[in-house]
Amino acid sequence: MKNTERSDIFRQAIDAHKSYIITAIFLSIFVAYLPVAPIVYMRTVFGPVINSQSISFLLSLGFLLVLALVVNGVLEWIRERVLLSATISFIGSLEEKVFKSTFEQSTDKWTDGARAFTNMRLLRNFMVSPVSGAIFDAPFSLLLLIAIFFIHPLMGIFSLSGVFIALLIGLLIEKKVQPDQEKASEVQTETRRELGVLHNNALYCNSMGNLPFIFKRWYAKQKRFLVFQARASSMQSLGTSVSQVIMMVQGSMLLGVGTLLTLIGLMDARMAGNLIIAKFIGALAIRPTMMIVMSWSQVIAVREAVKDLKVFLENARPPVTSGIKLPPPEGKLVVRDISFQQGGNDKKILDSISFSLEPRNICAVLGESGAGKSTLARLLMGYITPSKGTVRLDGVSMDTWEKKDLCDYVGYLPQDLQLFGGDVVQNITRFKPVDEQALEKVCKDFDLVDIYEGFLKGETVTMTDDLFDMPGGRKQRIGLARAFYKSPNFLVLDEPTSSLDAEFESKFLSLIKEHKERGATIIINTHNKRILTMSDYILAIKDGRQKLFDSKENIKKKMKLPL
Repeated sequence: MKNTERSDIFRQAIDAHKSYIITAIFLSIFVAYLPVAPIVYMRTVFGPVINSQSISFLLSLGFLLVLALVVNGVLEWIRERVLLSATISFIGSLEEKVFKSTFEQSTDKWTDGARAFTNMRLLRNFMVSPVSGAIFDAPFSLLLLIAIFFIHPLMGIFSLSGVFIALLIGLLIEKKVQPDQEKASEVQTETRRELGVLHNNALYCNSMGNLPFIFKRWYAKQKRFLVFQARASSMQSLGTSVSQVIMMVQGSMLLGVGTLLTLIGLMDARMAGNLIIAKFIGALAIRPTMMIVMSWSQVIAVREAVKDLKVFLENARPPVTSGIKLPPPEGKLVVRDISFQQGGNDKKILDSISFSLEPRNICAVLGESGAGKSTLARLLMGYITPSKGTVRLDGVSMDTWEKKDLCDYVGYLPQDLQLFGGDVVQNITRFKPVDEQALEKVCKDFDLVDIYEGFLKGETVTMTDDLFDMPGGRKQRIGLARAFYKSPNFLVLDEPTSSLDAEFESKFLSLIKEHKERGATIIINTHNKRILTMSDYILAIKDGRQKLFDSKENIKKKMKLPL
């Protein structure tokens, strides 16, 4: 069953912003009808004013006209501000939920999250566009057509028919272009994903000389996207042009219809002056609808974006937490029969892994590349949820810990280390308020004293593109400093020595020993013999299955190995 809170997220957000909507609707009444003032002015000038030959009447009427137009401009500006405020508040209320929903998911859902952010951008741009105001104006403006019915019903029917035909063409065009739009969106998502992968591996691809082949593959998909997009755009342009012609013909021919009715005696000749008024009212009435029809592709895109956002939030996994403030973990780890498989893939990445560790112990996890060690590390940290089984830290399932309560007591170094935007100190302190004592310790421990000294001087080292490409050893030490910040009780390190030189590796091993003696539980994915030697337990994994878990001493006795 879908989570009720998630499935109602749009309804809740709209309900929370009803005051903005009601205000915009109220203002739209005046914005839609005040432009009638010039028509009333014209009708009055050529009628009562000329008949009365009163200059004061003319001046008063002119003053009222200017006042009406100024008020209309001010009210339209106020409505734009209201819609802008509504957009900022409404999108802001959704963005946090989309952000959390994106990064609560396993990695196979992150592409959906990226598309959700694109949809949010489409929705935000639409809400502050002139089309948004036209949607508020259209119902009230179309009511102006009633005035044409009072001049003559046939003229009213003629005006209304033009609007209906234009809308009908818009709906038919939408049905025609929808398949191409969907295919274009799918292919565009694929091309963007491939560009992201290429960006992350640009140096490798360039050095291996395979960029031309990758470009050929990427451009083949890009051409498919361009074909689908061109086909959809061409059809949309045709529909817009036809609708525009119909509405322009309808507006111009309205005068001809009125004249014909006069000539054949169905309209009093004394009403002939009202034909000009009918033409102006007709043009004013269909102006918002015309704008909507002209921007029909944008309306369709936003509608699909809203639909996708709803589906994304409905299917997003809500955070499952205990809701209870728990004491800091001591580091007792129990892994019970966990398995993990990605998405709809039948093959299990991990299958039936079970072991336990008490605090003040180091466990080395061994296995060939692709054995599942990195997946195990993410499971141990609660970043992904087992398909079966449980991971418990101090008796509490890892995926139910409140992450904001747990983060000061755990440390994690992923194999594919990534630093984030911001500055280096923020990366080390995990973007939380700086604990100067803890920062000083990790900077000294990991030979990053220059960063701490710069922090004391108020010098900010921003993560520019150059710093993202910093030497691997320094980047690894920053990642380790982040993992060891505030001396956590539970550490999961994935190949921590892969980019360290021999000198610093020795220092790092001393730090591991220091944290163990302090009471930490440490799990290390490694091929490093020195780490293996200092470990208390060894877990061996092959093809996702557990082959061995025992203390190092027992393994030495059983296998007579010189560990």
